[in-house]
Amino acid sequence: MFKEVESNLELEGQIPGPLGLTKVAKKIYKTALNEKSSESKILLLTAFAYACLEGNACGNIVVTAPTCGSCGILPAVLYYEYKYNNVPKEILINALKVAGIFGNVAKENASISGAVLGCQAEVGVASSMATAALCYIHSLSLYQIEYGAEVALEHFLGLTCDPVLGYVQIPCIERNGIGASRAYVSYIYAKNIAPVRQNKVSFDKVIEAMKVTGLSLNPDYKETSKGGLASLIK
Repeated sequence: MFKEVESNLELEGQIPGPLGLTKVAKKIYKTALNEKSSESKILLLTAFAYACLEGNACGNIVVTAPTCGSCGILPAVLYYEYKYNNVPKEILINALKVAGIFGNVAKENASISGAVLGCQAEVGVASSMATAALCYIHSLSLYQIEYGAEVALEHFLGLTCDPVLGYVQIPCIERNGIGASRAYVSYIYAKNIAPVRQNKVSFDKVIEAMKVTGLSLNPDYKETSKGGLASLIK
């Protein structure tokens, strides 16, 4: 994960394919380093997530976390914690195990495929996994870890998979940046709001809702490039 972040942060040029996108992770990273406000953290997470997805779009090796289309969220969060909060790799490895538990629950009880349930199953689950990892890293309780994972996924419910021209570029690259930022917001909720009021919605219930929602989506909104953004942008 760290290799794909670091190697792609050094690259510039055009991403293959007819969309004509240019790589911007390196530029976002430089902007983040010069930014002194609270925006710097969001920009750093964005740069790390973009780097992974730009690498994926170029056919480079990536870590499916849980999928290629969501491969930037968990690496971005873990890399930030390692580089800027000095979290040891031993703790990050355990955090990956925690993230994996939530990803596996989603996979076994619903799906992690955009073609099956829409992007809620890819970016939504990835953001949920990253939140769980963050909560573990910062020593939150088991309840708070579950709360954070639930919050992250709940607010991606219904997210469609509508890649323009079928390429994992628009809106996928930007969507991973948003997913990484959402993971941090969900962690903050778990840390500060979970102790105040007992959550009535469990992670399991959100997984159930994701499955029901995804199965009811029109097929045009599930990786066919026939609906949503894909039908409006040529």
